[in-house]
Amino acid sequence: MTPIEAWGEIKPSIRHLKVFVSLGYNHVPDMNRRKLIEKAEKRILVGYTSKAKGYKVYGIDLGKVFVSRDVKVD
Repeated sequence: MTPIEAWGEIKPSIRHLKVFVSLGYNHVPDMNRRKLIEKAEKRILVGYTSKAKGYKVYGIDLGKVFVSRDVKVD
């Protein structure tokens, strides 16, 4: 039971949260791709960033963690 639920007898919504370590697709801007390059790259959602609005995603092919706002999570 959460403090909000105990005090107000209302269960808080957690719909906006995503499951960590799930597969997602990061959008590639038009200026960074050419004619035959895909519009999205596979990434793994690692968490949320506290410094800016966005998600922390792990690049499978590069082995680095990026911060991005344009992520679609499966």
